[in-house]
Amino acid sequence: MFDFDMSLLPTAIDVTLYKYNYIDYKIFTQLNNQVDFIQVDSDSIIVSSNQLRYFLEENYRSDLNKFKSIGSEMIHKEINSTFFLHKMCEEMENLKYIKITLSMKKDYTRMIDLEGTKLLQFNFKVMSATIRLTDIFSEKDLKSANRALEKIGIFKNGIPFVRIKGKDLGSIIDSNMDPEDKDFAPLLDILDILEHKIEQDDSLVLLITDY
Repeated sequence: MFDFDMSLLPTAIDVTLYKYNYIDYKIFTQLNNQVDFIQVDSDSIIVSSNQLRYFLEENYRSDLNKFKSIGSEMIHKEINSTFFLHKMCEEMENLKYIKITLSMKKDYTRMIDLEGTKLLQFNFKVMSATIRLTDIFSEKDLKSANRALEKIGIFKNGIPFVRIKGKDLGSIIDSNMDPEDKDFAPLLDILDILEHKIEQDDSLVLLITDY
């Protein structure tokens, strides 16, 4: 497997902002007034990654510039949702949509203690992801992976793609692994990719190959 950038996987994510956090509530309110969005319910909207990035750069440019100049020892005291949302739009190159939900919870914190070091953690859920096998494997391993995925019924009738839940994909591969068949060895790399977050979030996966 080539060095694989996990940030390329998500195409849609789900994030939570909090009403009782000043910046979070301000962002959510401004989004409702300034961008085109899809209304999911009274507390959730879906916006495009491009629109969100443009919105943040237009409304919070000074904050974004400030974050770039902060040293690592101080960053946990200064950064907020503006930083995390912009980073996601910037680094997840294939991200198309973000579902944003406003939570009414008062007892929340994004601060975690990791071995005595305080860190801010911005959780998100991957709703959908695309895994292109041509980005993962060499030509030789791609052919092996294709044969193995056909043997276990993931790819059928020569169709080079399938939509499947992350947990289902991992379960089917895991339960049908044949250690005696060399074609199955590359599928271990797919399992490694799924275990990072896709299985945990049970994302809808678009698995694409080439023949």
